[in-house]
Amino acid sequence: MKVTIDRDGCIQCGACEQACGDVFVLDGGEPAAVVEAHRKGGPAEGEIPDNLVDCAREAADSCPVQVITVG
Repeated sequence: MKVTIDRDGCIQCGACEQACGDVFVLDGGEPAAVVEAHRKGGPAEGEIPDNLVDCAREAADSCPVQVITVG
């Protein structure tokens, strides 16, 4: 399933990484990114396996600025 992050709107709170570190990462003061293993294109786009969809949706729901899209 596709996952995207609007990195311009990311406030780097870490909620996504805490909820689903298998999909999202914050590194070196940069906005949230899709972990390298699941990236398709740049750091804001990825394709995740079915077993991580619920986790990614939990991360999207926990994002206070709602910049994560799953689906």
